[in-house]
Amino acid sequence: MILLDTNIYIYFLEKNPEFFESSEKAIKEALNYGLIPLPTITIMEVMSGTDSKKVLDFFAGREFKVCDFTSSTAILAGRLRYEHEALRAADAIHVATAIEQKADRFITNDGKLLDLNLKEIEIRNL
Repeated sequence: MILLDTNIYIYFLEKNPEFFESSEKAIKEALNYGLIPLPTITIMEVMSGTDSKKVLDFFAGREFKVCDFTSSTAILAGRLRYEHEALRAADAIHVATAIEQKADRFITNDGKLLDLNLKEIEIRNL
């Protein structure tokens, strides 16, 4: 299972000239494993840059398994932030969700996240 960082979806939805193809490839790769876990914070982050119904329709697709922010996610995200002081709260929630969902990989284009060395999950560059 693969969980994708918010930036992957933004590149894809905005058809970013530099990263569209690689983001599309990452989404297709994640779909090869079945449903893509989708942290609710991803929806919030994407929607903070648009009010487009197209975005909501995209995330309402059958390809996604929406993963709500739970107390166990909060505890794990807090532990990750404690162990990695530079980790931002939103990023900790993404990674914690990936770990809770037993994802094999977390794909991002965020250099700070790529520097994390976690035994629970592989963090891979877009």
